Amino acid sequence: MADPDNNQDGVNSSAARTDEAPQGAAASSSVAGAVGMTTSGESESDDSEMGRLQALLEARGLPPHLFGPLGPRMSQLFHRTIGSGASSKAQQLLQGLQATDESQQLQAVIEMCQLLVMGNEETLGGFPVKSVVPALITLLQMEHNFDIMNHACRALTYMMEALPRSSAVVVDAIPVFLEKLQVIQCIDVAEQALTALEMLSRRHSKAILQAGGLADCLLYLEFFSINAQRNALAIAANCCQSITPDEFHFVADSLPLLTQRLTHQVRGFYKTVSLQFDLKVV
Repeated sequence: MADPDNNQDGVNSSAARTDEAPQGAAASSSVAGAVGMTTSGESESDDSEMGRLQALLEARGLPPHLFGPLGPRMSQLFHRTIGSGASSKAQQLLQGLQATDESQQLQAVIEMCQLLVMGNEETLGGFPVKSVVPALITLLQMEHNFDIMNHACRALTYMMEALPRSSAVVVDAIPVFLEKLQVIQCIDVAEQALTALEMLSRRHSKAILQAGGLADCLLYLEFFSINAQRNALAIAANCCQSITPDEFHFVADSLPLLTQRLTHQVRGFYKTVSLQFDLKVV
């Protein structure tokens, strides 16, 4: 005679097995959703996302001690997924930058700024620097639209912060940056150009110097904010490092102003700017 208790246990076991598949599918769907969240452009850090994923997996029955060995693999998956999403997003925004409608261009360059300011070399893997920089330089030359120019300048600055090696491509924008300082139509654009030039001067000071950029950066120095003045003088300092006798003519006209600025009283405090001249003039 069959044991009712055993039959009941068999029914329960069967029900448990039938429930496992939906739970497993739900777990897979939840993990996929967690990975997908990293491509949405949210501001949470990778550590926060990894913590949420770990909590999710533990809730689904993964022993905590197993997450340690899986951590590096999951981190690689995160970065790969984010990089792929950012690259796809950048390609979409590139089309907007190259559009003929200015409202579409403005929206694209604003979103490009948001993408770059939140990114880094890991999350922006595959970013099309060589295609985006020329598009931004074109927008930077739209003299009649200050909003587009300002955001294009910001995007180039954010790009160098997120992707330092991109400065080798952004260096092509130096002549356009300097144009914003020669005739100031919008002070915000001019000061943003100084910020970009200061970043470029850390690695490409010779390119700025040889483009006549030292004189341009100091041309309207008194009209800028204190931070912008510091950027201009930092550019001068970087450009004057390891200067050769053949390059002395690039700084000769600016020497009187630089001499005055070596120690200059500003708003009740002394600001000292050390200019590392290595003229080696015989």
